[in-house]
Amino acid sequence: MKKKEPEKINIEKNTLGINFSESKKIKSYFDKNKDVWSKEIVSGPVVKKVATIYTKSKRLKNIIELEEQKILIDIEKKTKIKLKSLRVEIENNQQ
Repeated sequence: MKKKEPEKINIEKNTLGINFSESKKIKSYFDKNKDVWSKEIVSGPVVKKVATIYTKSKRLKNIIELEEQKILIDIEKKTKIKLKSLRVEIENNQQ
């Protein structure tokens, strides 16, 4: 009778497409960022090369969307991670 070994789970290859190591690097990038607006955001997961950013301000959401290409280039320079885009969402704390 064959003895079957349990399969090791690889958290980087999951069915949702979340890349945890890239998410951690992007979070670190925003934590070290000197831009004033970076203190008003929360970095979310990187899913299929799209980074999610949460903010409470509609104004800040618009600013980030306008500066998206500049931010993506800076992220690539500093973290060596090439993202397709940023997804900016408004936090909803009213529960």
